[in-house]
Amino acid sequence: MEGSSSGSKIKRVLVPNPRKRFRRNSLETNNNDESNNSTVYLPIEIVDRIFTFLPIESAITSSSLVAKPYRHSWLYSRNLCFDKDFRRRCRAGQWSEASIVNYILQRHLGDKISNFKLYTCPVPYVAHFQNWFKTVASKGVEDFQVELVQPFAFCQINSDIFTEPTLRVLKLVRCELFLSQNLSGLQFLKSLSLSMIPVSPSFTKRLFSSCLLLEYLALEGCCLLGEITIEGLNRFSALVLKHSIDLILVTINTPSITTLHYSGKINKIKFVDPMVIRLKDVILDFGATKGLQHIADRDDLLQVLRDVETLSITNAFLEGLSTRFVDFEYRDVEYYFQNLKELQLVRRGLSFVNPWDILCFVKNCPNIERLFIDFGLYAMEVGSYWNMVAKEKFEKCQTEFPQLKLLKVKRFKKLELEEKLVKYFLLHATSLESLILLEAKNYRHEIKLSDIIYYKTVSNVATVSTFSAYQDQSRVFPKHTVLQ
Repeated sequence: MEGSSSGSKIKRVLVPNPRKRFRRNSLETNNNDESNNSTVYLPIEIVDRIFTFLPIESAITSSSLVAKPYRHSWLYSRNLCFDKDFRRRCRAGQWSEASIVNYILQRHLGDKISNFKLYTCPVPYVAHFQNWFKTVASKGVEDFQVELVQPFAFCQINSDIFTEPTLRVLKLVRCELFLSQNLSGLQFLKSLSLSMIPVSPSFTKRLFSSCLLLEYLALEGCCLLGEITIEGLNRFSALVLKHSIDLILVTINTPSITTLHYSGKINKIKFVDPMVIRLKDVILDFGATKGLQHIADRDDLLQVLRDVETLSITNAFLEGLSTRFVDFEYRDVEYYFQNLKELQLVRRGLSFVNPWDILCFVKNCPNIERLFIDFGLYAMEVGSYWNMVAKEKFEKCQTEFPQLKLLKVKRFKKLELEEKLVKYFLLHATSLESLILLEAKNYRHEIKLSDIIYYKTVSNVATVSTFSAYQDQSRVFPKHTVLQ
């Protein structure tokens, strides 16, 4: 049997009729014929069970292509996926999404639904939601995802509907979750993602005290009313906070965390014991600001990043680590990221970051292999600090990068300071394999390969590629594409 994901064609399959007995004696006596017999006979129960794991749309489509005993297997389907592709095909065929979902759920005969994914507009289907959700939850759902696409339209889900302790993954977009007194249905929850809803400190406190096996928490575009403290979770490993408003502070007091993706205002994260936390995968998107940034607990932040392997930062983070005037002289901040393999730096808005700030950071990452730099829309500032201090340090620096294999520069405008930085890496990356340059959008001069190819390089295998801002054909992207 050959199957594919939802929406793709399914080939006609040959399934033997289980009611016809095959001759065991003929198979035992005819060894030569056995090697030529490619048909595999399976009991009807096993074949029927295989069909239940297909996505619901594929299961229904294939029901007309197989033997009669299996044509109603879709009634026992465990994978009910009504995603974006399903909604698009319904709209293209002018079919009612609600009628199709109702038809499938009302006729569902199985005692198990493993996955339920719904992507739809709440109007005019909100009246059906409670019946749908109760039906799915009553059959031991493990992965429950509901995404409402219409702005300023919400629905409410009560945790009481999850009576069976089978739920592992819960994702809600514009669906407000109310926690009841009894959270037995959520006690084995591992992954929770909430978007575009208000979240209060009392909600997170009850959640963390009841869902002790929680490993992943994502809050995106939520209204976080107050402070949040993450503690008491021994298996918690990943926290995602993106563009949450009204957030005062997030306190992290769990040593098992290894992933932190944060987009928002600076100085909103606090680590109770930085010595025991070792982050591996980090995004710190502090956004564009007008003034020079100051990281309140800079030493604690650098401490939890000591073993980071993949890091994406914005210019505000570098500004917080920039050289400071101490005891009548400029001193660089001391840090060392020996495990960092991939770094992505994005300049946003007007920035005080200069080539020395970037080089000063990268030279403290001796094992870096992939470097992505986005120079942003504006040129680097050539001010008094650059002319009096940073320029001399940049020109005297002789740090080598023996592990660097890829350098990709986005919004390259071929300005003086941008060229200085690119040429430095070409002269000090002994194992560089590829340099990729993407010109800035609406830039007045087209960057030609002939302008770049004569840059001196210390690597004998380095190749140079240039692309326009609208035609990036390099197919090389950072792990964290959220900042792209």
